[in-house]
This record gives sequence, structure tokens and C-alpha cells, in this order.
Amino acid sequence: MIELKEKEIAIASYAAKGCSVQQTAEAMHLSTETVKWYRKRMLKRVGAANFAELVAKLKDERII
Repeated sequence: MIELKEKEIAIASYAAKGCSVQQTAEAMHLSTETVKWYRKRMLKRVGAANFAELVAKLKDERII
């Protein structure tokens, strides 16, 4: 089972909608570096090779 924090789920949700890192950062009032850090952290925690795979796993688990 995949467990992510609320902010991580929000970032993944923006990515699933096709938003860029910049768009996600602006929408969440974060820096682009912070969004990149969260994305890298999620990849490691979930064991995904890339962010597309991460989003797919989260959709399969019905997290996003």
C-alpha cells in the first residue's frame, strides 16, 4: 500500500492533470525547487522509475 502525505498527493494530482512543475508550484504557492524535491522524494518512496510511472501507480491504488 502506498502512503503519501496530503501535499504529495496534491502535487501528484497536478501532474496527473498535465501541469508542469512551474504550474504546480504557482498553484500551491511553493517554489519550483520545493515541488521538484517532493517529486524526487515520492519517486524514491514509491519505487517508481519516473513520474509517469508514479502517477500510474497512484491511479491504480485510487489515491489520485
